[in-house]
Amino acid sequence: MERHGIIVNPAAGLGATFNPAAAKTGDKSYVLLVRSIPEGYLKIGAVNEFDDKYNSRLSLWEGASPDGAPPDHFILVDPAAIEPGPEGTYDHYGVEDPRITKIGDTWYICYTALAKGLGQPDAGEGVRIALASTRDFRTFTKHGVIGPDSRSKAGTLFESGGRVHFLWKDENGVERTMLSPAPADLEDPQAWKKLWADKDIQHHELLGPQDNSYESRGIEPGAPPIEIDEGLLVVYSSISADFKWTISLLLLDKNDPDKIIAKTDAPVLVPEEVYELKGDVNNVVFPCGALIDKGRLYVYYGAADTVCAVASESMDVIRKALKPFQDRPVPGPRP
Repeated sequence: MERHGIIVNPAAGLGATFNPAAAKTGDKSYVLLVRSIPEGYLKIGAVNEFDDKYNSRLSLWEGASPDGAPPDHFILVDPAAIEPGPEGTYDHYGVEDPRITKIGDTWYICYTALAKGLGQPDAGEGVRIALASTRDFRTFTKHGVIGPDSRSKAGTLFESGGRVHFLWKDENGVERTMLSPAPADLEDPQAWKKLWADKDIQHHELLGPQDNSYESRGIEPGAPPIEIDEGLLVVYSSISADFKWTISLLLLDKNDPDKIIAKTDAPVLVPEEVYELKGDVNNVVFPCGALIDKGRLYVYYGAADTVCAVASESMDVIRKALKPFQDRPVPGPRP
């Protein structure tokens, strides 16, 4: 993919700005919701280990072109568009890694919610998927936790075949991507609770770790699926055993999203630039947003958990990179 470089740097008292969700809201209007950490936090380990001041919120940025090139670069509109909740709530310690989907006249934002600080020994027990919504990207409404009552993240909604589906990552033992039906009332937490009570989520696995060099640790949803003629294009995060985050692609059947049609047989983007190799978490290119504009796929990603960047490729090249799918799971017991 062609890199267009860094499009968002920390500003206005923010120490890190990364993992951007993206949406095209008009002919020359693009929006990013960016995971943002205020200055003053302390890194206490090599990979995802920080003190309790490492507390995310979502900042809002707007631009006039998909690649953020001057003079149409992305401008900070609100450093705290969606903030953590009060003490004791499901997202008090973090609003992370958003994904934006438009359904009807509403933009839905799935995000990872942290109920416990990263400096706490049981921080992982507080990781859930929550939902917010907006119609104008100026006012936002939170709808509570919508994911299962277990460690999970990276949720996103999408429409296909006349239904709304929920793509998400299960982190109980194996980092695997799951696909579940969404309830009729997306904004009702009780409807989601009933869904999980009635379903055996072990049967919801779409794709687990693969027996190769770049995704043997896990498969994580990236951007919301994009409908193209051939199916549903999914930009996802492939995670290696040595903690390198790369970007890969899947193609799902638009009439039966549980069916994987095709997959790239190597990442389409790997950490190579200095801003991708070195940061708060090294060796990371992590996608949360994607869109197709004038025949090119634009992928918006966090680089080394510090800044936002974008890369693009022509859809002709993307189509050629997708190969017939063959599941090659990592050997060993599964949940």
